[in-house]
Amino acid sequence: MMVGNILIVHGVIKRDNNYLVIKRTLIKRGVKNMYPCFWDIPGGTVENGELPRQALHREIYEEVGLRIKIGSILHEESNLDKDKNIIFTRLVYECFIESDINDPIILDPEEHTEYKLISTIDELAEEDVVPYVYQIIAKNTF
Repeated sequence: MMVGNILIVHGVIKRDNNYLVIKRTLIKRGVKNMYPCFWDIPGGTVENGELPRQALHREIYEEVGLRIKIGSILHEESNLDKDKNIIFTRLVYECFIESDINDPIILDPEEHTEYKLISTIDELAEEDVVPYVYQIIAKNTF
């Protein structure tokens, strides 16, 4: 049986030395969200015919309304979902706001309910956070 591949891209965005995190909705477009009500960073699935960096530009604009410049890859991980017979690969890039630093953050209400700018991951210690976000923000030095 063939194993499929899905590529996911995310961006760590810094504004005024703080990291942008966004809280996932309980329901996303009529279906229970993966990691509902957890804090995450902007990103999503790379579509067919799309390069990872193109997808990241699109996803960040759709999710938070910001134009960004993409830096280097901060994190890569892959895992096999045996039930779905799909390998999921996640690339996380450092991102810098390209437009005015004071541009508003505009959330897509179908996907996210709120955002925070945090200086350390410890600010989310009492909250639910998507697992990979802990490692990335805790070790991030850019």
